Amino acid sequence: RELVLVSPFRQVARVRQSNSAAVQMPKKTGQISAVWVSEVGSRSALSGTQFGLETIPNHEITATVDISMQDLEDSQFDLEGELRFEFAEQFAAAEGAAFISGNGVGKPEGVLTNTSVTWTDTAASNVYAGDDIIDLVFRLEEPYANNATFILRRSTIGVIRKLKSAVDGHYIWQPGLANVAPGTLMDRPYIGMPDMPATGVDNNKTIAFGDFKRGYVIVDRINMSVLRDPFTQAGSGMVRFVARKRVGGQVVLAEAIKGL
Repeated sequence: RELVLVSPFRQVARVRQSNSAAVQMPKKTGQISAVWVSEVGSRSALSGTQFGLETIPNHEITATVDISMQDLEDSQFDLEGELRFEFAEQFAAAEGAAFISGNGVGKPEGVLTNTSVTWTDTAASNVYAGDDIIDLVFRLEEPYANNATFILRRSTIGVIRKLKSAVDGHYIWQPGLANVAPGTLMDRPYIGMPDMPATGVDNNKTIAFGDFKRGYVIVDRINMSVLRDPFTQAGSGMVRFVARKRVGGQVVLAEAIKGL
């Protein structure tokens, strides 16, 4: 079996269950305004906060495989079990990619495609500097930054790891030692996501930093189910396996996420 790369976005996002076609979550659309008044001055009736609804639809993902009856009969290992494992693996890869860059049409909305998330260019074209990473961290408000995580491609981690001080030539980033302290960047954890774009290409959104548990919600409607269909392809000596799952996801609080 060849390796399947999966973006483990579920590790950082908020995940909840659903029993409906779409989830509606209450959302504040305004803030309370506090104003100074005189002893007998009028009190504005418009200082209260406003509320709305954030709707997260569920989307369906499916995969279909035909296996010959003889393969199922003569295989020396659990072929059906292997199929179920591969279905789960491919679904994880597909939804991980959608959580990163999905367009929201028939699939979840990705962090990269939400128009309200703020992205900032590096100071130099297509090149990282230590200042870019520092600026990214401090653009995020402190309550979010305290629980924030970097998500970026593994190759981007390598690029940042090789940044050196112009004074003494030492590496700027010194990750934690294995089994002693987890690796961090600017004292915040990082997770490699293979579906994040690569560095060195103009306008690529390569690093996202944020409190994703507040900023992004994943909704599971139907966990993966596999249908064994011995009838549809029976005339060809095949058994059809159909797997499906329903899941939704989108950015719900854009200010909790910043990008570079």
